[in-house]
Amino acid sequence: MSENNPRDAASKAGSNLTRMSLVFLAMGGVIAFYIGTGRVQLNEPVELTASISQPNTWTETGPLALEVGVTLANNTEEPLALETGSQCDIFRWFLTDEDQNFVQSQRGEETCVEVPVRGELEGNHTISGNYTLTLDTSRVKPGDYILFLKYWGHEIREPVTID
Repeated sequence: MSENNPRDAASKAGSNLTRMSLVFLAMGGVIAFYIGTGRVQLNEPVELTASISQPNTWTETGPLALEVGVTLANNTEEPLALETGSQCDIFRWFLTDEDQNFVQSQRGEETCVEVPVRGELEGNHTISGNYTLTLDTSRVKPGDYILFLKYWGHEIREPVTID
């Protein structure tokens, strides 16, 4: 068994550290190049986002509403086919408590003809909609909830705090 000189060991460790640093620097450069040139997209191909606000505070006598804006983004180059069973199915929602116990859903007050609705969202474009959700103050009390939204067949969950 041969003994290594401590200087040789330190020199070898320093050399290995330098090589590893250069490898990581090169990897970072390659990743930055592909992201910078658009060859790698960091967004989901189709992305649904929502903004939710509560214009008035909760009172026992109500009314209580949530203002919801939804945006569907097609982050691809190809057109995205949009299709629902009827005009009433373009936007749907229901509300649960934090444990995902059902609290309230969209009321079926609208009259809809069961005719499929079709459309197309061009590549790298968005479509948006604004909706008012009327909540029943006998079911919904101040606290934390989860709002499940469906827009043009794409779903999202959003945490909501009722004040």
